[in-house]
Amino acid sequence: MKKFFFYLMLGCSLFISLAFAGQEKSIIFQVATIGSLAQGVYDGDYKYGRLMKKGDLGVGTFKDLNGELVAVDGKFYQIEASGKLNLVSANQIVPFAEVTFFKPTMYSSVVDIVSYQNLGKVLLDKFPNKNIPYAIRIDGTFSKLKLRSLRKQKKPYPLLTQAAKEQAIFNLNHVTGTVVGFWFPTYWAGIAVPEFHLHFVTTDRTTGGHVLDIDVSKGQVSLQPIHQVQVYLPNTQSFAQANLSSEELNVSIKKAEGGSSQ
Repeated sequence: MKKFFFYLMLGCSLFISLAFAGQEKSIIFQVATIGSLAQGVYDGDYKYGRLMKKGDLGVGTFKDLNGELVAVDGKFYQIEASGKLNLVSANQIVPFAEVTFFKPTMYSSVVDIVSYQNLGKVLLDKFPNKNIPYAIRIDGTFSKLKLRSLRKQKKPYPLLTQAAKEQAIFNLNHVTGTVVGFWFPTYWAGIAVPEFHLHFVTTDRTTGGHVLDIDVSKGQVSLQPIHQVQVYLPNTQSFAQANLSSEELNVSIKKAEGGSSQ
């Protein structure tokens, strides 16, 4: 009888451990805040080697604001202002990024979506709970994409709105690829990008960028509702000195990010 209860308790413990392990992966892990990035905090103390253990899908940027991150299928890519795509190294610094272990539970198809705004409305209608974030992936054929990548900055760093004025723009037509990103409710403004934040990479993994506008010919949408968010706050002087309570902060984030869904 004692042996029976021992194995019963062991089995229960294993079940609970596995359950919590699954829950731990159903989170968004974020480095810093979009507010700190908007205020010109482009350095940090968190490396991509650590971030790669926190998720297999995500978006973000790099030290000195040097390009855009697209993480898909566990591969992390840096898209430079030249449009060149490189694999991310473990020692690169993360000033801002969001990742998750992508386990979608909702699927649908989209056809003939003619703008970022229309795509946003279509996706928003699919969210059963609009008070939680969602991880997003769209695989398909895109008739038009307007993408950007931010250029490497030098200290003293300008605000994100100023840096975005010098962004590199890429226009792609009739390409296949993958859009990844997140949607956050507006009450997350200042912490995460409110509403949609989407990045793109081509199927052949040669280029991509931050999505400013998009026409979807045909796509498969996968969505993951997220009920947990973990935010790492940098222990750096630049983060400590950033003014993250500015009344104009959310306006500047909107201008810098572009591609509003509303």
